[in-house]
Amino acid sequence: MILRRLLCFIVALSFLVVFTESLGQAISVFQVDERLISESAILIDGDTGQILYEKNMHELMRPASITKMMTVLLALELGDLEDTVTMTSSAWRGIDPTAARISLIADEEITLEDAIYATAVVSAADTSNAIAEHISGSVSDFVALMNQRAKELGALNTNFTNAHGMPDDRHLTTAYDMALIAMAAVNTPGFNEIFSARRYNIPPTNVQRTTRRLRNQNQMISGDFRYTGFLSGKTGWTIASQHTLFTAAERDGRTLICISLRTPNVDDKYKDTIMLFNYGFNEFESVTFPAAELENFSLLDDSGRETVESFTVDEDFTCLIPKVFSKEQVIIEYIIESTEDDEDNEDGDDGNNSEGDAIENPAEEVDVRIVLTLRTSALWTGVKDLGEITATARIIEHIEEEDIPEEEPPEPEPSPEPTPAPAPEPVPDNHENEDARIEEDPPPEPAPVWVQVLKDAGVFIVLFVIVLCFIINKKRRDKRTK
Repeated sequence: MILRRLLCFIVALSFLVVFTESLGQAISVFQVDERLISESAILIDGDTGQILYEKNMHELMRPASITKMMTVLLALELGDLEDTVTMTSSAWRGIDPTAARISLIADEEITLEDAIYATAVVSAADTSNAIAEHISGSVSDFVALMNQRAKELGALNTNFTNAHGMPDDRHLTTAYDMALIAMAAVNTPGFNEIFSARRYNIPPTNVQRTTRRLRNQNQMISGDFRYTGFLSGKTGWTIASQHTLFTAAERDGRTLICISLRTPNVDDKYKDTIMLFNYGFNEFESVTFPAAELENFSLLDDSGRETVESFTVDEDFTCLIPKVFSKEQVIIEYIIESTEDDEDNEDGDDGNNSEGDAIENPAEEVDVRIVLTLRTSALWTGVKDLGEITATARIIEHIEEEDIPEEEPPEPEPSPEPTPAPAPEPVPDNHENEDARIEEDPPPEPAPVWVQVLKDAGVFIVLFVIVLCFIINKKRRDKRTK
């Protein structure tokens, strides 16, 4: 009786484990979907750009003050921190009276480093415009530079109209685009130090006699939502955009970047970010596909002949996959990029080999995209794309030689008529020679692998049941003797 209960318990536990594992794919990501408040959000790997989670990542939104990421990025790329930045009256144009500022006045001079820290720490709009004029000569030219740099980074749906992010119907971006900009910024020397500063002091200037003391209001830096591994961040808010937030964090060598847009409550943007970071750091593991493993690329022509002469992948491919998946559940797809047709015989060469040499098979180098995706169930609502790399393949086009008409063979000389052979003796109609007249039957095809597995499993189950019955009967006999 005890053995029966134990057996039932083991079977039930095994079923529960299998059932829970199948649902596990949907549980963790479903909880994120259920709890996320922001209208648009994205979580990416800060080193590779791999998307780990997204919600409406391509929907156009107002970025508010996280626009200043691009302003500071260009200042770090094109400026010198020791440069002197002079505030002008034109730099004040277009700044909303309610915008944050450090109240620079016309002809006041500060260093570019001071202007950058004021832009990052207290989100000063006046220093943003001062940086713009210093780098490009005018705010409008700097805005054009911002849009140009955004396109270079792949932020194709972004359109900046100012350097500070104040409301404008045409000042729009997406969570995906801001993540691309943030990835470039986070990997720029000095950026993380600037956007993680709790305080910064601007010394007296040629106009201001006192020190300006700046304090960061980002709650992940100096508030109730501090996060272990925090690298840098920038908050944003206007009535039109609601709350926006950029944050980067690093743990155990893994850098993640999170963007949240249009969050109605100030606390929710921090909670959303922390939840996404926990999801990215705890629920993913790194897997590597060696280059040799990715070189398993074959392409056959219509005749079934191999056309890939050479295919080399330069480096291994590493990505993050959810822990509920395994490496064996990754699909590797090879996509040949279309190439333009060669120009037709500009020199009048008809392509024929006039000297009678052997015909060579022409080869062409083509780009091949290696795309990796997850093989998931219908319950999975998370991201499936793992990334892609590009390799070059040398493709051969097999060319057949032109058929040469065969010469007609000479007519054979007439041969004398053969003498008729004697008729064979009739074979008696019995069963002794039946096997000689009937073709031998082909050997039976081997059984599929799964049939053999079932047979082996069946044998194991039968043996297990026999042993179990023997033990149960022995227990019963022992009880009777007692």
